[in-house]
Amino acid sequence: MLSPDSRIVAMDQLKPPPGYRLDFTVLTTYSLDLEVLLALPLAVLAQAEEGVEELLQDPLLLLEALREAGERVQVFVDEGGVAIPGNSRALYSALEASVHPVRAPNGGAFHPKVWVARFVSEDRPPLIRVSVASRNLTFDRSWDLALTSEATVGKKVVAASKPLATLLRRLPALGREPQQKDRASAIEQLASEVQRTVFPAPEGFTGQLDFQVLGLGKKGALWKPVEQARRVLAIAPFVSAKTLHSVAWIATHESQLVSRSEELAKLTEDLNEDWDGGIRVLHSSAEGEPEDGSHHRPSGLHAKALVFEQGHQATWFIGSANLTDAAFSGRNVEVMASISGPKGRSGGDKGVGIDQFLNAGFLNLCEDYQPQERMPESDEALEVAEKLKQAQDALLGSELKVACHSAEQDWQLAVQGHVEVPEGVQVSVWPLSVEEHQAKTFCEDVSWALPIARLTAFVAFSLKVVGYKDELRFVLKLAATGMPESRLHHVLRTLIDSPERFLQLLRALLGGLEEMNHLIGDKTGDAWQFSSTQGLRGEPLLEDILRSASRDPQRLVPIRRLIADLRESEEGREIVSDELYELWQVVDAVLDERLSS
Repeated sequence: MLSPDSRIVAMDQLKPPPGYRLDFTVLTTYSLDLEVLLALPLAVLAQAEEGVEELLQDPLLLLEALREAGERVQVFVDEGGVAIPGNSRALYSALEASVHPVRAPNGGAFHPKVWVARFVSEDRPPLIRVSVASRNLTFDRSWDLALTSEATVGKKVVAASKPLATLLRRLPALGREPQQKDRASAIEQLASEVQRTVFPAPEGFTGQLDFQVLGLGKKGALWKPVEQARRVLAIAPFVSAKTLHSVAWIATHESQLVSRSEELAKLTEDLNEDWDGGIRVLHSSAEGEPEDGSHHRPSGLHAKALVFEQGHQATWFIGSANLTDAAFSGRNVEVMASISGPKGRSGGDKGVGIDQFLNAGFLNLCEDYQPQERMPESDEALEVAEKLKQAQDALLGSELKVACHSAEQDWQLAVQGHVEVPEGVQVSVWPLSVEEHQAKTFCEDVSWALPIARLTAFVAFSLKVVGYKDELRFVLKLAATGMPESRLHHVLRTLIDSPERFLQLLRALLGGLEEMNHLIGDKTGDAWQFSSTQGLRGEPLLEDILRSASRDPQRLVPIRRLIADLRESEEGREIVSDELYELWQVVDAVLDERLSS
């Protein structure tokens, strides 16, 4: 059981092994917090542990990490699952190349939480790591499970890994974005390697991970993980009566359930007959008190697991599927991974069976479920919720787009398109790069005057029914036209506004992204002190650049890109002067020679 700290989980799952670097990764999630995605690139590429606010004290470092991450980190998220973050930031535009909204082909939710990463080394074969989890890309404080395995690529197709490769190949077609050739090619390479990789089971288990993907084929009968088992343990926060009955009846002897009180209270059926081994919920003390004041973050049980015992073996299914009809019937897209091992003896501490798991500490987090009288929602509340859902579906199914064009002073960003929403629903809209107080009532061509650095394809929506407090909030990534290619250059220039700041970044980049976290924590040290007249003629800095060009030319590629960006505008040429650029061209010639050799 993992600690409910998403930043630690993210670092653990994507941190490169010694001697390797992250080459490419695909992340899937039902919900996405853009603040997490801002923090993730530097956490992954630099192995830094700072939060977003700490990183943004030196946002120029984060921007370069984001630019690299845009090529290496691809996130596929349910089209309605991007949350409105707590802060408006121009930097969100740097995430657009990494975020791909998709929809489940059978009308349910795109719900998998699987991460697939490719690590490369100069002298060793590529390494593929897979993490199948119940955790979304959010800062939730929930209890979650994750199953991680890594291995080198083999030569033959592995039947147990092929379903995961199929999911990877299908991902680009589940969205409405035009497919970029480079991204599709990288995903295809990753899928090809995944299906030729045997992912070993963790310690205590035997064999390998066996992947099962739900929701890519036709909807049908409820998924049955195994035909029969003597005992069953089911853990899931969300449940439905039909699926609960189906899973419980796999057991011939005993079935146990762990879920949430508020979800169990919604059921009208008597569960005790099916779940004769006991029904439990997390004890309130298991959630603990947040140390950072994050009381608003969702918490509680969020893990999903099924454990089946038959004979001397226990088989675990871990992943994203709740015990609901939408998950088990194939309406949702879900990923589960199964592993097996010896269950162990009753009363013993060895083995991977139900008793061994419960007695290892999980039971201490639980208490028996006490049925409570449920107050049914009023027809009025149900009608409000239905109207909000219909309005969201209308926006998701629309052809809305962002259109940008230059004006006399600033740029104009317009959200264009017609959407029919239910009567009485108010729709507020605003670009994610501005504060919410600049929101406007949605109409067919609502627009804002913005500086070029604030142009974005991420648009926030707030839906309310007149006379009610209920609100539905989400972010859409819209198709964009007229977006200037120099947009990110302007974001860069808002962060690097002087020659001194440029030289600070130059020094940091010479150390590589994997060493930037040391510099972030040393803002008063010598590494950050540069004279405004030193420039590239400063012997230590020039020596470092020439040494990198000779020994490790790839390390200078971000610097080449940065200098090219800055030289494209008059303001940038004040930061990278003609004199400095003349010196850089000498280095650049050496760099060209080394990169082509």
